[in-house]
Amino acid sequence: MTRRVAFPPLGFLSRVAETYLHALGVETVTPPPTSRRTLDIGVQGSPEMICIPCKLLFGNYVEAAERGATDIVMLGGRGTCRLGYSVAQHARRLQEWGFAVRVHTLDLYHVHRDIFRLTRAFADGRPATELVEPIRFLLALLDLTDALETGVLVARPRERERSAADRAYAAAWERIAALRTREELEEQRDDILGLLDAVDLDEDRPVLRIGLVGDVYTILTPFLNHNLEVQLGRMGVEVRRWFRYTGRVSLPLPDFLRMDRGGRARRAGSRYLKRDVGGFARSTVAEAALMAEGEVDGLIHVAPFNCTPETVAQSALVALQRERGVPVLSLSFDEQTGAAGVMTRLEAFVDMLWSARRRRR
Repeated sequence: MTRRVAFPPLGFLSRVAETYLHALGVETVTPPPTSRRTLDIGVQGSPEMICIPCKLLFGNYVEAAERGATDIVMLGGRGTCRLGYSVAQHARRLQEWGFAVRVHTLDLYHVHRDIFRLTRAFADGRPATELVEPIRFLLALLDLTDALETGVLVARPRERERSAADRAYAAAWERIAALRTREELEEQRDDILGLLDAVDLDEDRPVLRIGLVGDVYTILTPFLNHNLEVQLGRMGVEVRRWFRYTGRVSLPLPDFLRMDRGGRARRAGSRYLKRDVGGFARSTVAEAALMAEGEVDGLIHVAPFNCTPETVAQSALVALQRERGVPVLSLSFDEQTGAAGVMTRLEAFVDMLWSARRRRR
């Protein structure tokens, strides 16, 4: 039977995953964008009190299976987070609903480790020597998309024509989706990034800089966060995400010996959260602490409602706000969260930051 692999919708990561699988010669199934139907399926097939990422992901898996996926990459892992323990439940529920699919787990917290395992799983017995180049292609894809994502976040608040940056971003992704080798990527890299560079920007326009920290799934799912990054960009805010996936590749050194950003962030955040409590809590607090050293005007912390690791992180950010004086807005999302309420809080927070900047002058 022909293998048809599905990766759940997850921002640029799902796009990179599909491009990479095509390069391996694997046929892919693209689930529909996360929608209200996705959520309804997830609510029907999940325990009531489980977090909304688990519900949305189950809906994504069902929609992928409906489109003929034989293999599904599920987000999970061993971290002390309910998402980490949901894979077995999701796989069992899919079988109960009549979908015969093979399940593969991707741990977002250890994504680079799992890349090698999944590559072997989808390579259909190809020798390891033939997999080196595809993995190099994947790492180059992540580096390119990190640069593209950072570029669009910088361009949105400065664009002279509304949505010009988003149109250039979409055109760049069309080019990336057609890439099949690292050589093609290297040849076209400058042209792809040049699409965004060509957007007419007002470089003198004053903008706010806000660090976006918290749960990675919530940050990368516009349906869940009500298109948070785009809305902030239109308010004149340059968003700075706390993570870059190429930045997560580092030597396994103790934190006090690491001179990269990750090491500096861990040292800055250790005052507020000293141990790993699961999920991305420790990393997000560490990056927030580093951003608070003059990099941003404020911080927005996003999390699914009732997410235990992010609840701990939120408490640490209260201490950070008190000691550093950096304003922090905490946003919690579930199936009842309305766009109007989120927009009202964002507008009030941005207005407060502009007022604080004017007072400083």
